[in-house]
Amino acid sequence: MPSNEVERELAGPLYGQEPWPIRFYSHTFAAACFNTLACSFVYNRYQFGTQKRDWTGQIQDVPSGPPPADRDVLWNSGHIISPKKGQTFPGPVELAWTALDNTPLHASVDLDAIFRDRLVLHRVSREQVKEPWLQTLSRDPVSPMILVELDDRTVSVYMQASIATEAEQVPGNPSSHQRSDAVLAWTHTY
Repeated sequence: MPSNEVERELAGPLYGQEPWPIRFYSHTFAAACFNTLACSFVYNRYQFGTQKRDWTGQIQDVPSGPPPADRDVLWNSGHIISPKKGQTFPGPVELAWTALDNTPLHASVDLDAIFRDRLVLHRVSREQVKEPWLQTLSRDPVSPMILVELDDRTVSVYMQASIATEAEQVPGNPSSHQRSDAVLAWTHTY
């Protein structure tokens, strides 16, 4: 295989594409629930939420509390999703929960439809982006975090990605040449 074909295969589907707007093909997933009597998220065959199995194998529903004052703690960890060939999302996020008024609810959130264009959501203008970093994206693309948050009857989907910037984001801190904002992509109240 010639060298440029090897590079293309290793780089993935964004190889050789224009770096702006910023696109993604892999992501990290996290889930959080608040103000429910019980909640369960199933994504990529993994379960997240407050439903737990006890030592006998029985499912125990555990209430979730209110959201933390600083929601940045929600972005500290996630489940890495490695895309299959030609497929960014392994399927929808299946939610089952009990709202605070004791109503059982179900929803299916289609991330493939929400992020159809595979655009990285961020709050950095083209002029603010660090040019050398931007030029590396066709070989080393951004892999954003996608967070599905459930709060009583409202499901919200956020995206967060680190974007390198020309200017310091914290004046006087030379290590702050990046922004990493959580951006709301979709929300629905059931």
